[in-house]
Amino acid sequence: MQTFDNRKRDTRPPAWRSSEGRFREEAPSPEKEGRPHLSGYEPRREEGDKAPRETGRLAGSYGQVSVGIQKQQVVMAVSKRRSREGEAARLDEQRLHGQSARKLNLARGEFLTNAHDPDRSALLYRESAGKPATFLLNRFREMMHTRQQGTSREQLPFLLRKAEREELRQLESRAVALRASDPQGSREELRAIERRRQELHQILTEKETGERRLRLMLDKAQEQARQQAGTAPLPRTSVLPEGLLPEDQPEDKPENPAESPAENPEGGISEDISRENPDASQEEIPEDNPSSQQDDSGKTSAKSP
Repeated sequence: MQTFDNRKRDTRPPAWRSSEGRFREEAPSPEKEGRPHLSGYEPRREEGDKAPRETGRLAGSYGQVSVGIQKQQVVMAVSKRRSREGEAARLDEQRLHGQSARKLNLARGEFLTNAHDPDRSALLYRESAGKPATFLLNRFREMMHTRQQGTSREQLPFLLRKAEREELRQLESRAVALRASDPQGSREELRAIERRRQELHQILTEKETGERRLRLMLDKAQEQARQQAGTAPLPRTSVLPEGLLPEDQPEDKPENPAESPAENPEGGISEDISRENPDASQEEIPEDNPSSQQDDSGKTSAKSP
């Protein structure tokens, strides 16, 4: 059996953690020719002055996610700017063309992509402004598990944390076995395991921070949509105690139990993180559900607040 410390790893950080790829909050795009504008989206001709209006944006050198409002809907556009190697993204990766966009064939959620190569296209998600931000993020996460949508996976990897949590489980099992069999002879491997555990904790912290920033941006868009309509503000259900992630919240149960979505594979904070942070949730990491898993990203479960 190959020991942990002998495994080869790519020392280059993933694009989303690099200095160029890291998302930063940018000012919303101004109107174009006196009409509302949403970065990454080219509106249909008939939308005119009713096109989405951008309220916030997170962007890096490689891509961006823009949030806006359109009537009583919150919209989120995800698009690519260029590859890590410097090649400019294709036009259908840079923006969604509303005139020819097609809806993804999904059981839930309105997700639009360009007709050509939808899994490498820019993407737009629409949802009622009456839904909490955590609902939108879990619905988006569900799409990412169901479809191999490359643009959203490249730009929003912080919405997926299953791989890191599974690796933490495996590292803990390996460490327990080593301590039981040969603690003195395994000191080097145990040190390597601990270094990797710390790195995974840091990655999870950064992913949770990225999701929190996007959630706050969605909260802001919903508030503006409701102010524009003159309706009461949403309950602040997305403001959670420190250490508790939005996907830890129980889901609103639909009237028809058969329509209740399965448990969210990204839900809960890992047990290892909880031990280091006593304020964090003590909920165990949910197990995978093989009956609904298509591949390592094909699980269709999600949680709503």
